[in-house]
Amino acid sequence: MINYEEALNILKIELKSLTKTKVMPLLDSVKHVSAQNIYATLSLPTQNISLKDGYAYIDDTNYEVATGEILKPHTKYVIPYEEDHKNAHYMYNIKQSGEDIQKDELLISCGELITAYGITSLASQGVKSIKVFKKPIVSILSIGDNLCPIQKKIKSGEVYNTNALSLAARILEVGAKINKVWQVKNEKNAIKEHIEELSKQSDFIITTGAMSRHDAMSQLIYEDEFEILFHKVQISPAMPTAFTTYRQIPLLHLTGLPLSSLLGFELLGVFAIKKIKNELIAKKLSLYVKNQKEFTCKESCTSAIPGFFNGHSFKSAPSFGAGMLNVLAKCNGYALIKNKSSVKTDELIEFFSF
Repeated sequence: MINYEEALNILKIELKSLTKTKVMPLLDSVKHVSAQNIYATLSLPTQNISLKDGYAYIDDTNYEVATGEILKPHTKYVIPYEEDHKNAHYMYNIKQSGEDIQKDELLISCGELITAYGITSLASQGVKSIKVFKKPIVSILSIGDNLCPIQKKIKSGEVYNTNALSLAARILEVGAKINKVWQVKNEKNAIKEHIEELSKQSDFIITTGAMSRHDAMSQLIYEDEFEILFHKVQISPAMPTAFTTYRQIPLLHLTGLPLSSLLGFELLGVFAIKKIKNELIAKKLSLYVKNQKEFTCKESCTSAIPGFFNGHSFKSAPSFGAGMLNVLAKCNGYALIKNKSSVKTDELIEFFSF
């Protein structure tokens, strides 16, 4: 068993990033990763402009201007109609040439995620299209004898396959594509056949279920076709999680317990997808906030505690057992607690948003 930091480091070293690229219209590129550096071809604004309606001054003379209007050369300041001329100073209410963007400034880096607001600077330079890395194609294989897809009518003793849909939706949010969402019985040969087929059409495969000691998936990863990167991580509630490769395709093996599966994906799957999709991986942003109410966690491991941060403090979910189903729907992130059995009221905790 390895600790959480070791698991992340293994993924950082071992996972290969995709190299296939394509050129896309600028708007369509959102949530893709840039495959090129783009530099500004002109400074913005191109000339000094007024930030207010009022009077623009050149020495002892003035002229009327509107907000956003290009100013005459040598204009020293702009005085709004409602203000006194005496308060003026040089460049008052003037946006200077090149104040927003300088020519040759790096606007977006290769490996940078393209966002709605990142598009602003690109559009300002007349960029119409951009070369991006293709999004990874992800497949999900749910394993269990009593799973029922939502397209069918449920029978006695069955449960709907909620894990698969929750993971698929989260994968889309992270910026990958869903290829197949399959399910299979807890039987080694059947699982292997499905993985074999999915490996031909996927960049990344996620399995859920059958990871208990004597279950088929837990045993199958020790066969020759699989290369184990790690099996069992000191994280709660997702300790049995494993990561392997099959015919050079990476696989994340999550448990079938809903909360364990989804938090395991947050801790390891999100990182893996970002590495595969070529996104520059910085340390995940977190906040140190006060804990609102005391809660207990598992000692001697890293615990992911789901809860809600209201802008002032963090409050854990009322209960967060590994098998619980609807916990994360009422949370906006999780606290990461290392090697502690409890967290007191007002104690500072590290919070990560979904």
